[in-house]
Amino acid sequence: MKEFYDKPIYAITNYIIGLCLSSIYMGICNILLILFLILTALSPDNFSLCLLFICLIPLGPSLGALYSTIGKIIRERDIYFSSTFWNSYRKNFLSNLRLWLTELIVITIFFIDFKYFYVNMPQIGIHLVIALLMAISIVIWVYAFSINSRFEIKLKDLIILSLYFMIKKFPTTILKVIVLALAYYLLKSVSIVFLIFVPSIVCTIFTYYDKDIFREVENKFRSHVQDHLK
Repeated sequence: MKEFYDKPIYAITNYIIGLCLSSIYMGICNILLILFLILTALSPDNFSLCLLFICLIPLGPSLGALYSTIGKIIRERDIYFSSTFWNSYRKNFLSNLRLWLTELIVITIFFIDFKYFYVNMPQIGIHLVIALLMAISIVIWVYAFSINSRFEIKLKDLIILSLYFMIKKFPTTILKVIVLALAYYLLKSVSIVFLIFVPSIVCTIFTYYDKDIFREVENKFRSHVQDHLK
């Protein structure tokens, strides 16, 4: 029986099932955001930044649970996906929400500033600087969510560590930027039905390429994090 579980076909099947389940669970957790996107697509004039901010709040804890679950299925191959996802969602809810709200507020401020300078002073080019800072912030957040899914680290240290790996793992950072750009393109181009699969695919790619980061964090700070693995 063990030989069957070790076969690639079993691992691939398990990943596919996990991908489908995670997409469904992400859809359930973010039903408000999905409804907002549908209504905005039908009537763009009714777009509200404040309402979008509110609808985006549940995205953080669900992304954290998704990262944790996908990381575990990559490490262990055979897990009870549903119970792992919801247990992680409940256990790490506050940690992921705190990280997400911090990023969401920063991104919202950058967005408002970008829109203001783009409309009122486009010739100065400040909006381009703000766009660059916004992009850097998003990449830092991507690293932070990945690390936070595996280790319990204070928010300030988590952000510093994420910035460190963003610079050190520059090829991986470029890969993540490309994946995020493709995800954004899909967000604008495909049906809402297929969009629920995007976060799972993106998180799977990021988690796979972050395995070296997990090992480095665990080895360098073993004395501090060995009792705080998630």
